[in-house]
Amino acid sequence: MANNSKFFLKGKKAVSEIDQFEELIRKNPEDDRAYVRLAELYARAGRETKAIETYEKVAVIFEKKGFLNKAKAVLKQALLLNPEHGKINVLLADYDKQSGLVKDAAMRYNTAVSYYVKVGNKMAAINILRKMLELYPGNLNLTVKLANMLIAEGMNHDAEKLLVPLAESLKNSDKVNEYVSVLKLLYTATGSDAEIGKTLVNFYLKKGSYSNALIVLQKLVVDNPDTIEFLEKLAFVFDKLGETQKLIAIYKQIAVVHSKHKNYADRDEMYRRILELDPNDREALFILNENAKLRDIISDKIKDSTGDLRREAGKDDFVIDIDQNGGNAEKPHKVSIRSAVKEARSFLSYKLFDKAVEKIKSAEGWETSDDAYDVLIEANIEQGKVEEAGEILISLIDLKVSEGKIDEARELMGDAEDMLGSDDVRITARKQQLSGQGNDFTDPESDVEGGVFSGIPNLEEADAEASEKPAEFAESESVQDEPAEQEPQEAVKKAAFDESAEPPQASLDELEFYITIEDFVSATQLLKELVEAYPNSSFLKDIKAAIPEQKGE
Repeated sequence: MANNSKFFLKGKKAVSEIDQFEELIRKNPEDDRAYVRLAELYARAGRETKAIETYEKVAVIFEKKGFLNKAKAVLKQALLLNPEHGKINVLLADYDKQSGLVKDAAMRYNTAVSYYVKVGNKMAAINILRKMLELYPGNLNLTVKLANMLIAEGMNHDAEKLLVPLAESLKNSDKVNEYVSVLKLLYTATGSDAEIGKTLVNFYLKKGSYSNALIVLQKLVVDNPDTIEFLEKLAFVFDKLGETQKLIAIYKQIAVVHSKHKNYADRDEMYRRILELDPNDREALFILNENAKLRDIISDKIKDSTGDLRREAGKDDFVIDIDQNGGNAEKPHKVSIRSAVKEARSFLSYKLFDKAVEKIKSAEGWETSDDAYDVLIEANIEQGKVEEAGEILISLIDLKVSEGKIDEARELMGDAEDMLGSDDVRITARKQQLSGQGNDFTDPESDVEGGVFSGIPNLEEADAEASEKPAEFAESESVQDEPAEQEPQEAVKKAAFDESAEPPQASLDELEFYITIEDFVSATQLLKELVEAYPNSSFLKDIKAAIPEQKGE
């Protein structure tokens, strides 16, 4: 009979019986017995999903009628078909909770959480964990698990509300590892709160967990780049990890922060630490005014490079002439007035007044240059040599008179009187001389200033004379009019078309001059121009690397 019944339910008449019970339920939706029978028929027919849905519906009917145990019984039948089913486990756990079966409820809730995590329904898992926390308020594992899920879903504020009281309860306990775990989550939930991060770092440093401390410190420094405390801790970690170059970089960052606050003693201390790690660090040498050593490093670089260049070109290190007495003498290097003035002004900026004067007077034709006189006057005034400055100014006035620039000479007389006094015999003599002179000539039609006319032919005469000269003479004369020495900057511009060329020695001399006086701004600017004009130079790249660049420039 059992075999016949089993066969009967699996056959066509079983399907017919399902139809009969579905019809009964349509007529009487509260017929709990019909639901139970129909669920059994679905299960025997292999229709698992329909069977579980039917067991769920009848469980709700039993619960409404007050038959809680019957409701739990039919749900357990459903779990026989699928033990991990999320919704059935949650419903059965709710009924266990009502019955006071807390452990059973927690077990079924936990099964449901795993199910929903597996199928990717994180919000369902979060809601079930909230139910579990109602069973076990303040439970560490449950709180951490829920907080992790909340953070993963971007619900940081909800996570923070859970974690703050938990962190407070663990703060002074002996559960250090648990406290650190909660702090990590709280640090993320709060958007990297600096105080929480600092507490975390201190724990990691105390435990010697430098890699973990490094992760938090790097985030803290990015968010708070001027906080000395975080930078110093980061330096400590790099020191422990043996990261020397990174340690030097952090020391420099700390030095920059000290400079911002004008704490120069602390800044210098950082650079001294850098020199202990790298005695040749150019930035540290520059800041600490170790000028001699810095010059040696950079000058050696330039000399090595220029020496290679000269050897490649097949030239000696310097040009020599044969002395009339039979000896060899180094050929003097001609200095143009333009270069001399430029270098002299650099000397003035560094208070090297004697060098500025020496440089001006080493240039050919300085006696006819207004700029040269300006430098000499300024150098003497800066040294308090007003009398000497006045004498130079008198010489400039005489130059202006000889050039026929009477108005300019008169303007300079006012400055001369301030320096030497209006009763000075030299001032009196120049005043009498200027009183007899006319004004500078100005062509009323062209409105262009000119010089004094004495001895100057008119344009028609000049053209006539030029036309009478042979072509060869005119050509040689035009060549003589060109300057004897090409300025370094002009040489740079002219060499731009030849990418294989090397920079002229005059440019290298100017570069070394700037480095010698530690004018790295000018040196860098000139070097950039040289690199641009001579992109294939074999040694300029190495020289560029030798010049320190300060932050902010």
